[in-house]
Amino acid sequence: MIELIYAHLANPASQIVLCVVFITGIVRGFSGFGTGMLVGPVTAALFTPKIALALIAIIDSVPAIALAWSARHKTQWREVLPLVLGYMVLMPLGIYVLKTAEPIAMRWFICISIMLAVTLLWGGFKYRGPRSKSVSVSVGAASGFMGAAAGLPGPPALLYWMAGDNKAAQVRANMIFYLFLTDIIILIGYYFGQIFTAEAIALGILAMLPYFIGLHIGAKCFIGASEVLYKRVAFSLILAASILALPLLDNVLR
Repeated sequence: MIELIYAHLANPASQIVLCVVFITGIVRGFSGFGTGMLVGPVTAALFTPKIALALIAIIDSVPAIALAWSARHKTQWREVLPLVLGYMVLMPLGIYVLKTAEPIAMRWFICISIMLAVTLLWGGFKYRGPRSKSVSVSVGAASGFMGAAAGLPGPPALLYWMAGDNKAAQVRANMIFYLFLTDIIILIGYYFGQIFTAEAIALGILAMLPYFIGLHIGAKCFIGASEVLYKRVAFSLILAASILALPLLDNVLR
């Protein structure tokens, strides 16, 4: 494992990923979401989708405990828990797709899904339909599939909450705890699905420190931030990452 960590330190592709992880930590600490949206496309382009999703699961587990603890009092549990329940329903299907799908096709799916989600959110999309438990569980199921297959548990839940009348602080708290709970679930799912490899684990261990530092910086930056700034900063970085990670731009990253 030590040899693999040193190999990652000397690998330019890993160095780029570590820089992205640090920036992602700031975005995650600031907005409460964004890890899969930022780390997923870039790491998938430089390595493979499987390594990217294993990395996301690793770095967004232990370091996120402190972030989740700080958000516990603002979390709306009646909104979060039905989504977590739905997440578990379609997560196994997402893992199956991850293991069997063609890597380039998966990268297109990841990038297009992110760009669509950001475009809808930034455009001020509002959901005025019912918000019953069955609707919440359905949104969670969509998140479970996208989370396991593409490392994107956030967009369906984020669209659902931000398309309503919730304030930024409420959305941030809900997303932080929702992602924390689903991270635990996906770690178990990926373990039994044999997604974790020694290469991915080594990169994950190496990335935890810059991610944790970024989380701390982002959380401090959120204090006093306006609703408009909250959206602009998070969406701009996420959209840029999804565009850069398109398979058409592989030569740029390499």
